[in-house]
Amino acid sequence: MKKILTIFFLLTAISTNAQSSNQNLLELDPNIIAAANCNGALFAVSMVNFENSILNEQRARVMLRTTTLAFWLTATKHQNVQHLAEYANDYDEFFSDSYESTYDDLIDGNYTWDSQAEVDVCTARIFDPLTSVTAQDMQRSGVQDYFQFSAAVAAEADKRFDYILKLMEAMQ
Repeated sequence: MKKILTIFFLLTAISTNAQSSNQNLLELDPNIIAAANCNGALFAVSMVNFENSILNEQRARVMLRTTTLAFWLTATKHQNVQHLAEYANDYDEFFSDSYESTYDDLIDGNYTWDSQAEVDVCTARIFDPLTSVTAQDMQRSGVQDYFQFSAAVAAEADKRFDYILKLMEAMQ
């Protein structure tokens, strides 16, 4: 199953972003790259915990929704919606790479206390916007309705989660 998820994220990044990569790197916001990396790592930990019955489906789903919302709140704090739309695929590559790396480390037994410390720092960093984003941050970035924005993010996170569940079921 590890290979399926790895292939899925790799193909998603490649197919949606064939013309991207190094040419856009200097246009990307380092804060958003860091948030994408954190989001990928946290989702990988959540999915392995789900696979090992540590998290039930609802809690794993909540983790993906929460980390995805936190990612987008971080992103809107640093860039406007136009930038985020233009470079979404580039940022998604960082998410996918981080997910793959963390997932592989967990499955292969290479996940260490240092790895966990990095994830803990990521958790604190990425969850900060959940309690600190302001209405001005949202408006400045082009988001007019937080609740509509939050619902759209949750719906997209659920689509990603549902697809991964289908992959897991197909592999059984």
